[in-house]
Amino acid sequence: MNKPVKDMPTQEPASDASAVSLPWERLAGAFLAGIPFWCTLPYTVHSWRSSPMDRLNWIFFLAFLLVAACGTPAIMDSVKQRKLDWFALLAAAAAAVLYATGVMKQIYMIRILAGTWFWWTGIWFFCGWKAAWATIPAFGALSLGCTSTTFLMCRHLLIQPQTALFLKLGAAVLCAAVCAVLMLTDYVMNREVFWFLLAAGAILTGTLVSRGTGKTAAAFRPDLTMLVEGFTTTETPLTEDTIRFFEGATVHQYTVSDGVFHASVLEVKCGNDIHKIHPASHCLRSSGAEILSESVVMHTLPDGRNLPVTEIRSRIHGTPILTFVWYTGPEETIGSFYTFRRKWSPSEQWYSYQIVTEVYDGREDSARKFLLDLLSKY
Repeated sequence: MNKPVKDMPTQEPASDASAVSLPWERLAGAFLAGIPFWCTLPYTVHSWRSSPMDRLNWIFFLAFLLVAACGTPAIMDSVKQRKLDWFALLAAAAAAVLYATGVMKQIYMIRILAGTWFWWTGIWFFCGWKAAWATIPAFGALSLGCTSTTFLMCRHLLIQPQTALFLKLGAAVLCAAVCAVLMLTDYVMNREVFWFLLAAGAILTGTLVSRGTGKTAAAFRPDLTMLVEGFTTTETPLTEDTIRFFEGATVHQYTVSDGVFHASVLEVKCGNDIHKIHPASHCLRSSGAEILSESVVMHTLPDGRNLPVTEIRSRIHGTPILTFVWYTGPEETIGSFYTFRRKWSPSEQWYSYQIVTEVYDGREDSARKFLLDLLSKY
């Protein structure tokens, strides 16, 4: 007699969550979106080795890896949804245009930042907005390590490089804290609200930063070899450090005096390697100077001509210094380094001028008058 067969337990179908395997092709696409950023790594590593202000920026690359690791669970969870977020292509296109601009103008800072955020848009496109939102703190930490960020903080906040580095470290810690909060709360901001806030912040920042940078005047290239009444001019030999620093450019250095004030004038005929030309305040800070103020000013020479300059008030080993810097192209003179870099082209010849004088007994107005009187002679 046959025994009744017990019902065999039916195997439950795998849940959707367990059945969904990771779409590795999506993860590979998100990874490969970082290629533009990786192309900038050789220059970044070079800046770590050679630039005093960028020497410790490798710390923020490590911070990026750590914070990104914290956001990995959100990436894995988001990518399983198997949805491409086509809205991300708008942000990717903007980053690509910015990257191309950095390549054409040879501005590595723009290339690095654009490459960084193009990588982020790749994560957004392939893995979804939840993954993009969770990795914003990581890419924020990576952006802190971009070349020239320390200098820009020093310039706009009038702080020393050490203070700027501590502020950046604090910002990196804040990025890690924000990432932790996002992981604990599982909060995701609406992407449209995020982009509205980002655009408003970018417009406000650009407006504040660009004030005064567009001042230009007719081309002004003084012939420093000519004799001028009331002043003695001597061409001084270049040091080996100066020759090495401006390799590829034609450099002349002069000392000019009216018997009371003395000025050092540096004339640089820019070559094809524009990266040899740095903001004057960058060099001053690297040599240990304390920057008291820095602004683009339109000066009127005694003969009525206008001359836009970056005027820098600084103190070197306790001695007050006044510096004028300007950039002259075929048709115009520019006071702002950033406007100069935007307009510079290897097909046109540009000159950089830097004139420095010591301020005696606090007579800053007298020192400024000395420089303007001197320049009006050319």
